[in-house]
Amino acid sequence: MRRKIPFVLAVALLSLARSAQGLSPDADKLILKGLNAAYGFNFSSAAVFFAEADRLAPEHPAGPFFLASLKWLEYSQDVDVPGTEQALEPQFNKLMDEALRRAEKMYAKNHKDPDATFYLGGIYGMKGRWLLLKRKWFRAAHYGFKGYKYLKKTVALDPNYYDAYLGMGMYDYYSDTLPGVMKFAANLIVRGDKARGLRYVTMTLDKGHYSSAEAKLFLIGLLNTYEHQPERALTLVEEMRLERPDNLFYVLMEVGTRINMKDWPGAIAFGEYLIPRIQDVPYAIPHASVFQLYLGEAYMGAKDYTRALETLTACIEQAPEPRKASVTYCHLRRAQAYDLLGRRDAAVADYAFVKARPDYFDSEDKARHGLKSPVTYDEVLKQLLE
Repeated sequence: MRRKIPFVLAVALLSLARSAQGLSPDADKLILKGLNAAYGFNFSSAAVFFAEADRLAPEHPAGPFFLASLKWLEYSQDVDVPGTEQALEPQFNKLMDEALRRAEKMYAKNHKDPDATFYLGGIYGMKGRWLLLKRKWFRAAHYGFKGYKYLKKTVALDPNYYDAYLGMGMYDYYSDTLPGVMKFAANLIVRGDKARGLRYVTMTLDKGHYSSAEAKLFLIGLLNTYEHQPERALTLVEEMRLERPDNLFYVLMEVGTRINMKDWPGAIAFGEYLIPRIQDVPYAIPHASVFQLYLGEAYMGAKDYTRALETLTACIEQAPEPRKASVTYCHLRRAQAYDLLGRRDAAVADYAFVKARPDYFDSEDKARHGLKSPVTYDEVLKQLLE
């Protein structure tokens, strides 16, 4: 749970790489400004820049594609809030359909145009990622592979089209490492290759034109979540923070990475730096519960259960959107803190609350276990690092 939320931006912007190719210099500048705004979490400004680029290039796929990608980002951040899908999916589909129409027109004119094949790959890849959020594993795998084929054709046409390697690397890595039905679905189509996927991602990080930052964010997520190499991830996180020192989500990445390193004093210091600044940053306010959850977990790792309780209770009582998964996890961690303090009745009440909520990242199983017997520190630590 803790690692999944702050890396949303990386996943959302992966397909935005090199999309400005084939545009006029003015449209190109607008796309770059839109990307810069998106990385600053100013999505409304990003949408204005992308829409203006679309006005300058009404038959180019870039405008609707970038705008659809922002819809994906909105959905991915609030996928756990009822009604989000219904509100955003019609807009996403309309934009994707228009981008696809334009990309297919480009491709029909010239089957050897690497920009046309890149867009087709990005569009199908983005469709697959939308379906992943909906847990439509087989359809997601189908679209993912379709995108992979077009990206593969892109680099066959132009081996130096380094931005295209990122989407290929994503598909290779995930189809070889994801557990259960998603891996099964992907392998029915083509078997992934984790090592090749990492190599492709690194190629984009080192040589990508527009997508080097996206590759870096994606690699941070892999190193923290799947590769269990948080020390390597921290180096990349620190680079991102130097590039955007005012971006609170990049600081949050450092908190999560230091938790993975079991650097409790460092995680607490950065977490405490964040909390008083949330209310001054509009994009952070809706996600205040995520920031408080991270700090609460850092306190728990440090065995400071009293301060963990205070932070987690604030998370629950002050959450802008109480239905979010992060609030569910604040209840779960608070229950565990109560257990570790010997306050079993209070713990049981929180476990029961979590069990009655929608299941997020195995929260129901963890609550069920907590109802059966008090949790131990070693069990909590395992969950923080898993």
